[in-house]
Amino acid sequence: MVKISFQPAVAGVKGDKADKASASGPAPAPAPAAEILLTPAREERPPYHRSKKGGSLGVCYLSMGTVVLLMGLVFASVYIYRYFFLAQLARDNFFHCGVLYEDSLSSQVRTRMELEEDVKIYLEENYERINVPVPQFGGGDPADIIHDFQRGLTAYHDISLDKCYVIELNTTIVLPPRNFWELLMNVKRGTYLPQTYIMQEEMVVTEHVSDKEALGSFIYHLCSGKDTYRLRRRATRRRINKRGAKNCHAIRHFENTFVVETLICGVV
Repeated sequence: MVKISFQPAVAGVKGDKADKASASGPAPAPAPAAEILLTPAREERPPYHRSKKGGSLGVCYLSMGTVVLLMGLVFASVYIYRYFFLAQLARDNFFHCGVLYEDSLSSQVRTRMELEEDVKIYLEENYERINVPVPQFGGGDPADIIHDFQRGLTAYHDISLDKCYVIELNTTIVLPPRNFWELLMNVKRGTYLPQTYIMQEEMVVTEHVSDKEALGSFIYHLCSGKDTYRLRRRATRRRINKRGAKNCHAIRHFENTFVVETLICGVV
């Protein structure tokens, strides 16, 4: 509390009162000074504003934690895919196929035949390798076939002739590795049966290949040490009779939902 005092009168007033008092008699005792007690006003403080710095840091930490968690999930998914899923694919990339089809190319009468082959599919390298053994009932030559989707090439190794033939990959007939793998997996599970018809394509020998390394490593290893020739595709015909008269060799294989007979004519 603050104590404030007021004097009862100024000097001029004192003189007048003193004169009057001397005339009238002894002066009375002076009155006590007036006092006013005031309570000091509270100190004004600026309004309190909640700091946003702590909240911003919290949001930042939460965002960083979320990013770290997502990155951990991504790395975990990649790990699982590489070491479990791909390992499973490595065990399931080999197939032994037996396909029943109707042979309408060799004669006027449709004959029920079976085609057997071994297929290896390499998803990471993006190529397929097909081995056709000696047919039990004729209908084609034994062969090793490579479809290289990186190079866009197909190579046929006719085992009977021990010669290689190379041509541009026909993507309208040959299924890519992923699609072919899914098809064979469905056939293996029994959820899909291949078509029974046969399709024919004719090719003719054009030139000798000397630089086999330019064909890529997969075809190079297949054709190394063998005479290798380039092929040119002819228009597909419905039927070619007496292939021996035209110096043609046939390779029957399964690389789609149907059987394909590849005729290689003009064999050197």
